[in-house]
Amino acid sequence: MSIPQILMLYRSILERGLVAALRDPVSEEGVSYNVDSLYTILRYHVGLYDEKGRAEKALGKMLRPSLLLFTTQELKGDVKGALPAAVALELVHNFSLIHDDIQDHDELRRGRSTVWKLIGVAQAINAGDLMYSIAIRNALVAGADAAGAIIDAARVMIEGQGLDLSFESRWVDANSYIDMIDKKTGALICCAFRTGGIIAQTDGATLDRLTSLGRELGRAFQIRDDLLGVWGDGDVTGKPQGSDIRRKKKSFPVVLAMQRADEEGKMLLERVYAQERVTDGDVERVIGMMTDLGVKKSGEETVERHLKEASGYLERLPLSEEGRGLMNELIEYLARREK
Repeated sequence: MSIPQILMLYRSILERGLVAALRDPVSEEGVSYNVDSLYTILRYHVGLYDEKGRAEKALGKMLRPSLLLFTTQELKGDVKGALPAAVALELVHNFSLIHDDIQDHDELRRGRSTVWKLIGVAQAINAGDLMYSIAIRNALVAGADAAGAIIDAARVMIEGQGLDLSFESRWVDANSYIDMIDKKTGALICCAFRTGGIIAQTDGATLDRLTSLGRELGRAFQIRDDLLGVWGDGDVTGKPQGSDIRRKKKSFPVVLAMQRADEEGKMLLERVYAQERVTDGDVERVIGMMTDLGVKKSGEETVERHLKEASGYLERLPLSEEGRGLMNELIEYLARREK
């Protein structure tokens, strides 16, 4: 599936912004090749460097900053002036991934070693903290209102991560799970739209619609991600089918299965998730049970429902026809993406 144009329009300017933001201030030329430098590891994490400190281009989707710049441009704001906020938002997202990988003990991200795996947990925490401080410094350049929106979103996102971790020791219903992803995933996507609107100095009603659009897209994005974590094609996602079950993640399909299962099914889930190591046989049994319960179909329908809600908010925004088309392309991509 082709990458939406929105994710390609601003890649060059965002890459330059990240390079500038992550310069080592101690280095005379602004670039340090010292593998012990935290700035080097930050450039590695975002995809500007490889493990040896050599320049490469392994950047992620950069969804959030692209949406911020797109919104600013569509609402007649200053895209160049919005760049510090967009870079800040991408750095906040990446700071959260450094800490998330530590908490989940993940050794790979986008096919590359995670930061903690390269430099240890203690220094990885420092790297994440440094990235967050650089993010806030950049946000402040964009103005107090934009910075406030980004800081508030970071706070909500961290609250969501705390909720997600708390789910490891308890079972929750689908509504509680949605509340969690509204924070952990949705906060920064909402922030992308809202901050673009703030920089463009749009009215309050438009800001509210932008926020609602971000909330619905965030829900669709995360639930689609959860479906891929169970039924995704390993050759495409880079992870074996059922990877989230192996990691004992209580993602949307598992939460829904626990709600729908009979006593025997509930006992299966509780047993599998109580084990230290999940076997291939248990993964197959859980996936089979979820398939029988119609969980995949319900998940896909839930994604479609949230994207339909997003389209409704989109229609009420003062975007150009071209901009509306680009957003609809992105919505279709989020509904169908395979990785």
